[in-house]
Amino acid sequence: MKVLVVDDEEMILCIATKILERQGYEVVTAWSGEEGIRQCFEQSDQINLMLLDLTMPGLSGVETLRRVRQTRPDLPCIISSGHNADWDNIPEDLKANVHFLQKPYRADKLAELVNSILATATT
Repeated sequence: MKVLVVDDEEMILCIATKILERQGYEVVTAWSGEEGIRQCFEQSDQINLMLLDLTMPGLSGVETLRRVRQTRPDLPCIISSGHNADWDNIPEDLKANVHFLQKPYRADKLAELVNSILATATT
């Protein structure tokens, strides 16, 4: 199982990668929305889940998700943000198969959510 982690903060990319690799997942990282879209398109049939920062310079998390959904409408996504109210800013048409994870998140919370989503997606 492969998880794409998109975040503009290097520390978050490193921490999320370590957490997910400990759970046995292969992790691909991207430091921007543009890079995340590129990775998702290049490895479209291999990526099982996207962990996406909502607030990034350049392409926002919402716009990144919108573009990814054009070719992968079924891709499960975890949106992470430091602001609870950000969930309300996600358009309804993008909320299908999207989960919210409040930053800062604990390792066990991320692992539990990813495991739950991917277990459901493969059954």
